[in-house]
Amino acid sequence: MPTPWRTATAAIDLATALCATLNFAYFSRRFTAAGHEASSRRVAAAVLAVVSLGTAVEAVALLVMAAQGEAMAPGWGSWALVRTLPFAGSAAMAALVARRMVER
Repeated sequence: MPTPWRTATAAIDLATALCATLNFAYFSRRFTAAGHEASSRRVAAAVLAVVSLGTAVEAVALLVMAAQGEAMAPGWGSWALVRTLPFAGSAAMAALVARRMVER
């Protein structure tokens, strides 16, 4: 039987996955939308889409691990794969921020 903390944690991970999926859909649409959006805004939308996708993948991975029980420990290879998208999004966001700081 799950403890209240495990249930709460699973609920948070599920909510995180749902929110991140909504964000991914929105930012992907902004990136791919034809129009007169500035290229810098399209790049920012693409970066935020990657961050959102990474967050969704990570939350789903944590839910799967929790469903398989506490004894389940991820292999380093699979955990590195799950962490690649959040890292890529965070690194791209840091690059955009650094570029903006240098421009000022």
